[in-house]
Amino acid sequence: MTEPNGAMMSLESYEVIERTEDELRSKHRQVSSQETPTHHVKRRPDGFDYVEEGYMRNLLNEQYPIWSWKVQKYEFVSDQYVIVHGRLEVVDNGVPRCYDSVAGHKIHKKRDSNEYSDIGNSTKAANSDAFKVAANRLCNIADDVYRKSYNVSDEQKGELLSGASTVDDPEVLKTVEQGLEDGKINATNFRTTLKWIEHSKAQEVT
Repeated sequence: MTEPNGAMMSLESYEVIERTEDELRSKHRQVSSQETPTHHVKRRPDGFDYVEEGYMRNLLNEQYPIWSWKVQKYEFVSDQYVIVHGRLEVVDNGVPRCYDSVAGHKIHKKRDSNEYSDIGNSTKAANSDAFKVAANRLCNIADDVYRKSYNVSDEQKGELLSGASTVDDPEVLKTVEQGLEDGKINATNFRTTLKWIEHSKAQEVT
């Protein structure tokens, strides 16, 4: 192994890296093994469990005191969904790390009207979901709840890939394939991703 300047890495430097990696793995195993208190676990209408954001923020403060959450951009899929792209940055045992996540939420409208009822709450919910995905994926917080419910089924994966392959823009299929591979597309944002694919295809004929 070599240093950035091309020189051979010293044994001492290599030992420091190995020790840091061991400490990181140990820390994440410890966080992952923590059982989420049942009173912080709620159930969504679609049957998926989720963890209260406040609990996850408190655990971040406790286990990774130096962290920040930044919204990269907001995106609207037609007038039905708001999508939040965010980045969680943490200092993990002295090592700066980050994770980009995406989540969407349906925009509710007033009954018998085309007016939005409360777009602020929809945006807030999407932001909260994106944050919690990042906190789990990057820091292993609430693994006992989220690891068992994140993965899309083979049927859902096939539906996404099939839909994306019909869009002329190759970036759509590439984004879906990469998202499925790294877990950024999962059960929490499956329907939003499907809507995005449909929206991308509709844009081609307008």
